[in-house]
Amino acid sequence: MNDSELQNEMPRGIGIAPYIRIKQEGMTENESRIVEWFLSPGNLSDVSGIKDVALSLGLSEAMIVKVSKILGFSGFRQLRSAIVEYFDHADHDITAELSPNDSPEDVVNKVFNLTVRTIVEGQAIVDANVIQQAARCFFTANQRELYGVGGSNSICADVQHKFLKIGLRCNAYLDAHLMMMSASLLQPGDVALVVSHSGRTSDLKQVVSIAKNNGAKIICITHSSNSPIAQLADFNICSPAPETPLLGRNASARILQLTLLDAFFVSVARQDIELANKNLEKTSSITKYLKRDYK
Repeated sequence: MNDSELQNEMPRGIGIAPYIRIKQEGMTENESRIVEWFLSPGNLSDVSGIKDVALSLGLSEAMIVKVSKILGFSGFRQLRSAIVEYFDHADHDITAELSPNDSPEDVVNKVFNLTVRTIVEGQAIVDANVIQQAARCFFTANQRELYGVGGSNSICADVQHKFLKIGLRCNAYLDAHLMMMSASLLQPGDVALVVSHSGRTSDLKQVVSIAKNNGAKIICITHSSNSPIAQLADFNICSPAPETPLLGRNASARILQLTLLDAFFVSVARQDIELANKNLEKTSSITKYLKRDYK
């Protein structure tokens, strides 16, 4: 879902939080702080006035109005209504950040609750048409490359494994130098699938720029269609997970990315489901010997 589509089809209820996180990309520190305050449970109610919000944040009322409009709302009141409705729809525990006083049960529950919340919110704004178009592009490509660094690199390895099972060969690389070498050899008719939560990693952005300049199509999985890497992409699949330090970027964001990539994988397989099933049978049967119990 791109930025213009988000403005024309603003979600309601549970979808408003991921919509706001996507729009948050590129904001100043104070603007972003206002957004985080809005999305924190208990801060805003249907009787909260703009003066009270400004005092709580130590900022001007004009700044609150400005952020409301950046997010696509007519003003503070419309934003307040949407945020209140969002929390009304969030029927599970949304207090996600860990506390030193948490019991073992609290820790487990917070991890599960945030994961469920992230997936439900991601589903509320996912654009199935974009996934389908990207899947067709990936299926028909001559060469398929997978790019991701850090934690996203392991996600690329998982994707490579999935596609090999159905007979679609693609390559994942362990370091940026190999990615740049790969990107330098791409050409029209090829495709690069890029995974990056931040959408800002400098080395990865350089890799994507090289691939783009060589005429390859870019499919991007990242938190916002406004992120620098996403701006280079032909297809953006957004994964706007909460930004909590331990549970958001490092946990639920990965799970949402894997879920979206599973949807992408199935969409690619459906381009020729008979061939996918035939190859899956081949690759599954050939590895059965690894499961034998030798005595």
